[in-house]
Amino acid sequence: MDFNSFLIQVKSQIGKHDFSAQKLMSPFNIGDRNKWLATNPTPRLSAVMILIYNKNNHAHIALIERPKYEGVHSGQIALPGGSKDPEDSNLQVTALRELYEEVGITGNVTVLGKLSDVYIPPSKFLVTPFIGVLNAVPNFIKDDFEVEQIIETPISLLFNDDIIKNGNVHIGVGNTNFKAPYFNVFGHKVWGATAIILSEFKALMK
Repeated sequence: MDFNSFLIQVKSQIGKHDFSAQKLMSPFNIGDRNKWLATNPTPRLSAVMILIYNKNNHAHIALIERPKYEGVHSGQIALPGGSKDPEDSNLQVTALRELYEEVGITGNVTVLGKLSDVYIPPSKFLVTPFIGVLNAVPNFIKDDFEVEQIIETPISLLFNDDIIKNGNVHIGVGNTNFKAPYFNVFGHKVWGATAIILSEFKALMK
C-alpha cells in the first residue's frame, strides 16, 4: 500500500472510533467494558504505538513477539508499549518511551492521534493505542529482555480478510489454550488486545 496515499487516509480518519470493529476480534465480551471498569475503577494504565513507517514506499507497522516468561502475555504478538511509569506526564509519553525502550525508535515520530481504549480483564490493564508516523525505514534496535523478535508487517496484509482465523490460542497463565479470533501474520497468531486494536485501525482506514 502506497505510503503517502495511506498517510492521507490516516490523517482523514484520525479521531474517529469504531467500537463494533473492536468486538469482531475480541476473545471476551468487550461489550461489557464499562461493567469491567466498574469492578475495577483504577485499572493499570498502559499505552501502545501503531508505528506506521515508509519501507520501499509501502506503509508498514511494527509488531513484536514477547519472550516466553511466567505471565499473562508470555510469547504473544503485541504492539510496542507497556505500563505508564510515575514519571510519564501522559500516556503519549508512555507510548513513545516504550517505543524507544523496546525497539530503539526515538525522534522524528509524529503522533497523529489515538484509537479507542481497550480494557484487558486478565491483566487488568486499560490500554490506549496511539498512531505514530515515521517517514523512513526505522533503525530497529530491540531490547532482548522484552522482545523476542520484531515483525515488520505491510499494512496491505491487514486488509486481506483471508488472514482472519478462529482457532486455539495460548495464554501463559495456567498454560491453557482456548478458541479466539486472530490475525495470521506470517504464521504468527495475533490475538487479544492487539487484534482488537488492529481491527479498529483496519475498519477506520478501510
